[in-house]
Amino acid sequence: MQDSSLWITFKKGDDGAFSQLYENYADLLYKYGIKFIKDQEIVKDCIHDLFIKLYQDREKLPDTNDPLLFLFVSLKNNIIDKLRIETKYTSYVDTEFYVDFYLEQEENLPDLEEQFLEVMSLLSPRQKEGIYLRYQLEMSYDEIAALLKISSQSARNLVHRSIEKIRSKMSLTIFLFFFYTSL
Repeated sequence: MQDSSLWITFKKGDDGAFSQLYENYADLLYKYGIKFIKDQEIVKDCIHDLFIKLYQDREKLPDTNDPLLFLFVSLKNNIIDKLRIETKYTSYVDTEFYVDFYLEQEENLPDLEEQFLEVMSLLSPRQKEGIYLRYQLEMSYDEIAALLKISSQSARNLVHRSIEKIRSKMSLTIFLFFFYTSL
């Protein structure tokens, strides 16, 4: 069943469709959520809270052709709200976007690791997120714009500026290889 059809079926009250949405997206949501906060339990709680709210409010949910995008936006908002409550902030919570260097190989690559970490230090959390969304999740610029609440042109600019920073220090291909294996 296509994702938009599954969403509509879920909204009409089909519990099987709800279960399928969870099965299809829980892992992707976890991988995305853990980029904002390293506490795995908080991310899992936010995902479960999201699905409970979806189930309770399913008749009121908007129609969407891209349920994953809707879920990403919702999860990110849940995480920000949770951080705001736990840190007692009442204004916007600035979130980091975590990417750790991790490569399972026998050979030691300290020079490449050092370059990768240097590039990562040049990128803002939003640029890291833009690269992640564009190259790891293969989202369109329109989808990135919707998720980050910016214009499509701003999403293009964000990714382009990120690529320029990356290329100033290392090959984009090598960077993306380490970026993918680090996720």
